[in-house]
Amino acid sequence: MSKFNRIKALFLSLLVIFVLGGPTQSAPAKAKTRPTTVSVVLKARNQSAMQNYINETVDPSSPFYHKYLTLGEVSDQYGQPTSKVSAFKKYFQKYRLKTAAYPGNFVLKVTGSPNNVNKAFKVRPSSKNLKNFTAKTSLPKSLSSQVATVVGIYIPVYKSSSPSKKVIQPQTHIEKTDQPVDAASGKQFAKKYGPLKFADHYGLDKLYRQNLTGQGQRVGLIVLSDFHMSDVQKYLAQNGMNTDTSRIHKIYTTEQATTNQDSVSNIMPQTEATLDVQQAASVAPDANIDAYMGISKDDATQADVLFLNAFSQAISDNHDKQLSTSFNIGNEMNKLIVPGLSETSKQYSDAFNLIFEQAALQGITIFNASGDHGPYNSPSKKQNLTIPTSSYVVQVGGTTLPYTRIIKGQKIDVTKERAWGDTYSTPSAKPQIFQGSGGGFAKLNPTPAYQIGISGVNTFRAIDLLKYAGKRGYTLNPSPKVNTGTGSGRNVPDVSANSDGRTGYATFISVNLGKVHHQAWMVAGGTSYATPQMAAANAVINSGLSEPVGFCNPQIYRFAVEPDTPFTTLDSAKDNNNLYYTGQPGKLYNQATGLGTVNFEKLFNKFNRQS
Repeated sequence: MSKFNRIKALFLSLLVIFVLGGPTQSAPAKAKTRPTTVSVVLKARNQSAMQNYINETVDPSSPFYHKYLTLGEVSDQYGQPTSKVSAFKKYFQKYRLKTAAYPGNFVLKVTGSPNNVNKAFKVRPSSKNLKNFTAKTSLPKSLSSQVATVVGIYIPVYKSSSPSKKVIQPQTHIEKTDQPVDAASGKQFAKKYGPLKFADHYGLDKLYRQNLTGQGQRVGLIVLSDFHMSDVQKYLAQNGMNTDTSRIHKIYTTEQATTNQDSVSNIMPQTEATLDVQQAASVAPDANIDAYMGISKDDATQADVLFLNAFSQAISDNHDKQLSTSFNIGNEMNKLIVPGLSETSKQYSDAFNLIFEQAALQGITIFNASGDHGPYNSPSKKQNLTIPTSSYVVQVGGTTLPYTRIIKGQKIDVTKERAWGDTYSTPSAKPQIFQGSGGGFAKLNPTPAYQIGISGVNTFRAIDLLKYAGKRGYTLNPSPKVNTGTGSGRNVPDVSANSDGRTGYATFISVNLGKVHHQAWMVAGGTSYATPQMAAANAVINSGLSEPVGFCNPQIYRFAVEPDTPFTTLDSAKDNNNLYYTGQPGKLYNQATGLGTVNFEKLFNKFNRQS
């Protein structure tokens, strides 16, 4: 085995270790005294009026169409008043806690010693049941009436556990393959593994020819790890692109902590952050890229807070009119993210809905990876999706491009683009985790108004291809049956693009483990690729418009029913599933691919004509 292949094998094996790890509880350890950060999510004023105004901003017949609000207007009309924020600051100051409100006045960032945090919030277990309890908090009545939830306080399940250690493992959506990367470079590489593979297939190349390349735009990426700028430079060079990375910015949203970088436990988040930047920077070659990094030294701050606050800062900075994340925290099926946290899964989901509403008011479009295991984000008899499934976010699903290949002696022949649901390239009698486009019915969010009335929404066609075999995953059902019926909740995803690792994209990643520097090219897939690509394509579209497209979803569902739709619906019921849901023949929507794939030239023309 060559030196390169040995390094690659080691690197990919480490990825596998991390992918299979899942959420963990902290081991007994001596308590740390590093400052921790928690978030106080405040209630909105005039909630219904806020939602109505959001819809007005994307209705071409409204006088408020594209009349987005400034941060001051958001605070004045919908956020908590400055006097209330000041009262919170004064209270927390008595406990030697620093308090800062993100502009908009929806979220307070509270920082101090874990001991003082617990005292200020009067933290105690809500139950003696260690498998099902929250960290209950209390504030003075004059303050608590404005509080929606408190995020990130943690009571260890075991008394010997450290409250400062990481208890939540963020999820990413990367699916590696064993496909080698050849020696191609420049345009040849970009077409085979890089940005032109995406752009040429989905009509974005035609916008490039109109000199629309994201100029004047910023793409914000919400990540939970640092990354090496040199890896991005290497990637851009291999694609024959400008390697000047001065347009790429690192923004540390909690603290500038790098001690966790280049550790085995951080390989997957680091890979995610790296590929997000590489994809966004190459698909929108003239846009600025802002990586909002929620990281914490020694894991003093929990990942749920890091994720929420990274979004809060990006939205309140209001520089980036498109945000993307391929990280997720929590599972809709579980009442609790993990026992001992101060918020339930529903409260956490609602916190995101609130700040995403703020984003919509400001004309920001948000993209989120829908997941890589069909409707089964975590192995279970019950279907489950990751958080967030917000209606204010474009949920991005996955497809498989046509390919023919001999895999383990079996000829695989995908003749046309289909929903990503791979039960055919790695058949095995042993339980395993199968790969497919995240999609189904959200449990924590209702069906949004813009989906109601679209054919296929809240109905489904499905085939039970998988049989649950415990926490190790699923086996293939020898006698699968077709199911049809109705569902309820926010239907996921909205749109889809190539995400299958078998037809995937290249990533360059380097990691320093001890004194050894590992670096490798790899071909991988996952909705983690499609999502930053979509955000970058949105930046390309925005670079040709006088005003940003803003809250995208009501607009694209309206376009979908028009004769010159910019979407290609993947409605076939045959060989077109996300491990469960299939296409619905003759209907515009299905839970495998949403509205389908996007022709970005047509989508730009739609937005441009109604501007």
